[in-house]
Amino acid sequence: MSVRQKKFIVLLSVIVFLGIMISVFTFKQQPASSSQEGKQVPPSESVQEGKGVMIEGKENPYDQTQRNTKEDLQSTKEIATEFVRAFASFNGENPSEHIEKAKPYMSEEMYQNYKNQKERGTLTYDKVVPETLQTTEVSNDDSDVIQWNVVMQGKVYDVEGKAQPEEDWYLVTLEKQDDGYKVVGVRVNLPN
Repeated sequence: MSVRQKKFIVLLSVIVFLGIMISVFTFKQQPASSSQEGKQVPPSESVQEGKGVMIEGKENPYDQTQRNTKEDLQSTKEIATEFVRAFASFNGENPSEHIEKAKPYMSEEMYQNYKNQKERGTLTYDKVVPETLQTTEVSNDDSDVIQWNVVMQGKVYDVEGKAQPEEDWYLVTLEKQDDGYKVVGVRVNLPN
């Protein structure tokens, strides 16, 4: 066999292989799209209600409004907001002051953990003054806790007293305790 014939066979094999792959790919796509058209979800099964999104007649496990009362959600939202107002207000001259201010909103275990971890200011971070707080819902699949995202906008002062605007995002986790809902966890500026 000559080199020219070998090249022709290889080229023909590649073309046949590509043809088979394209036909297999389009064959797999056609039934999926045609079956999708026949199986569209009726509007009654995918409903946006006041309580949250229902998917195919089932509860959305990430929607905490479906498993908590309006009263619990409202009270935990207020607790989360007041907790961040107190917790975010750092003062380098009294580094544990913000923990003491936030104590009424925290569980005893969380309070003890933060009390033992003294925080210090830095040259660029000596004082934080929260100005506005905005609380939003989050997706939460843990039925034992309620979570809120609290966005704190305020000013950060360095040791020389120069202020810069600051925005921090607090993911606040609350759990029902004997004396009502308490903050059991907080995470600041989580990456997406």
